This record gives sequence, structure tokens and C-alpha cells, in this order.
Amino acid sequence: MRRGASNYITKPFNPDELILAVEDAMQRRLKDEELSLLRNAVRPSCMRKSGQGNVVLECNYPSRAMRSTFAQARSVARSESVVLMLGESGSGKDFIARYIHDHSNRSEGPFFTINCAAIAAELAESELFGHEPGAFTGAQGRKRGLLELAQDGTLVLNEIGELPPRLQAKLLTFLDTRSFTRVGGERQISVNARILAATNRPLEKDVKAGRFRTDLYYRLNVFAITVPPLRQRVEDIPVLSEQILSQLSMEMGLPTAPSIDPAAMQALVTHNWSGNVRELRNVIERTLILSGTGPMRLASLMLGENYEDWLFPVSFPTDRSIHEVADDVKRSLIKEALRRSGGSKKEAARLLRVSRFALAHQIKALAMQE
Repeated sequence: MRRGASNYITKPFNPDELILAVEDAMQRRLKDEELSLLRNAVRPSCMRKSGQGNVVLECNYPSRAMRSTFAQARSVARSESVVLMLGESGSGKDFIARYIHDHSNRSEGPFFTINCAAIAAELAESELFGHEPGAFTGAQGRKRGLLELAQDGTLVLNEIGELPPRLQAKLLTFLDTRSFTRVGGERQISVNARILAATNRPLEKDVKAGRFRTDLYYRLNVFAITVPPLRQRVEDIPVLSEQILSQLSMEMGLPTAPSIDPAAMQALVTHNWSGNVRELRNVIERTLILSGTGPMRLASLMLGENYEDWLFPVSFPTDRSIHEVADDVKRSLIKEALRRSGGSKKEAARLLRVSRFALAHQIKALAMQE
């Protein structure tokens, strides 16, 4: 079964049992093929399936800002230049980095990313450059770093402004010589990997303040691409929303991607997306979980203060116990779930992720009217 068998029969063989098993296997195969076709049908228009996974294509965004961004990325993709991507958190710098890799001469090579802000300073050097056995406590074997693993491919250094000063110097040396030593090692290792860097920090100010090396800044800033925030390209939101919805539907195994009704789309377009594309994706994912395969409507969207009001429907207590406040929160959540489900307790229980019995018990315990 672990090697892919769909069923088994025991000896002695019964012809009728064998026929049923074969028919069952054929039905399962047909269902799998149908689901595969449906998933391919909802694949985002900015993605194409290849042997290396999903390849990022140039999206047909209506905004001039994103058309310009893609034009710059397309121009630099075939070169070997270092690229510095600038933009707010969540604006899509990773997406542009992947686009550059997929349209470069290294597209068949590996693609790695590392978040310099998410790794402890004492571990960052080992992650990037690898280490030799005994290089530090716990280093029992040899480890190849991401630079080695990215041979003939691309390494993206996210939040490059957070890189510790000592590693800034070592990275500069690599960019100049295309070689480095592992932690605890002496042998120079040559690597042919392209470096893309990204940051949401004002690196020029960090240079003036002495937090970032001037020479490394100029070495990275050979070709800079600024990815605009979502609020500066609101005309892209309908296209982005449909793409995100298609991708999430595919990931969740939904047969088709739900539609977004006009009122909900208008709310998405007019919202101030401080978290940019990442926030938009989170909102759509959250709404998709609650809405399922039904259309996304304005009432099911939870944006900004509306989301906070739904999560925290009571004020901070001044004269009540925590248990009384907790009961109020439960009542508010149950009422909201019943409102969203049109009074259906079955659907409300699904939204709250509890059984119908548990919901009925809570309604009774909280002295709520049936």
C-alpha cells in the first residue's frame, strides 16, 4: 500500500472480488485525473508548471508602476548583476526575485532565500557559508551553506540591512572574489551563484549612521528595483485578488475558485493595505476558509477594524471577572456565526470549528435563546 497500491485481495482469489477491486481502482484513478485537471484550470495566470515547479510569469497588471517594475526585472534577468530590491514589507519583493531567477540563464538551477532578520547572528554565518566539523559547540559534521547549495543558481538575501557587520565584510569578499571559507575552515571554496538582495530599510540612512558598510552598499546597488506598495497601484487589486484566490483554492483542493461579488471587490480596492500584498493574501485566505466554495461577499470580509471588532467584541473589563468577560466573548462569537450562517446551527458550528452538540451545549450554558 505504501508503494502506491490502492487495494489488495487475499488468496484464494474470488473473481467477483477481483473485478470489484479493479473497478474501484479505475474509479479512483478517474477522480484523481479529474481533480488534477480542475487544479490546473485554477492555476494562477502568473504561474506556469515546469520540471522545476511553478515558474513566475509576467502578470498582466494594469498599473503603470508594476509594468515598469516587470520591465526592469526583465531587463536585468539575463545579466549576472547583483540586484537590490527595495520596498515595504509584503509588497512582493520575493515575487520579483523569483521572476528574475525564472527568466535568467540560471532558471534550471537552484533557488534559495534566507531572511537575515530571522536568524540569530551567531548562526547566520553557518547558514550562509557552512561550517566544518568542530567549528563550534554542536558542529559534529560538515555542513554546506546556502551559498554552496545555490551553485549555478540564485540566492536571495532578504532583509539584507539586518546582516551583522562581520558578515557584511565576508559577503563583500565573496561578491568580489566569488570564493569564501566555511566556518572553522581554511580552504577557499569557489561558488558560481547569483546574489539578489532585498530590504524594506532605508539603506542609505543606515550607511550614514554606520550600521551598514558603504562599500557593500555600492556593491549591492548595481541595479536597484523599487517594488511599489499596494496603495500606489490599487488598479492591480482585482487582478491580484483573483490570482491569490485561484492559488489558494488550488492549495485547498477546491474544485473551482469562488467568485468575489462587486461590493466585496470594492471594499478590497478601497482598503488601505498597510501590509501590502501579504495582508491582501491573509484577508482572502481567512475569508475563503469561512466562505468555502460560496461567493465572497462584503459581509464575509474582515478588514481592519471590522476584523478586530469581530475578534474582540467586548471592551476591557472594569468591574467584571475574566469568566464573565469570556462568556460575553463566546456569546458574541456565537451570535456572529449564526448571523453569517443565516441561523443555521450546522453552518455556525462549522464556522466556529466545533461540533453541533458542543454549540448547542454552549448556547444552553450561556443562557442564549434557541
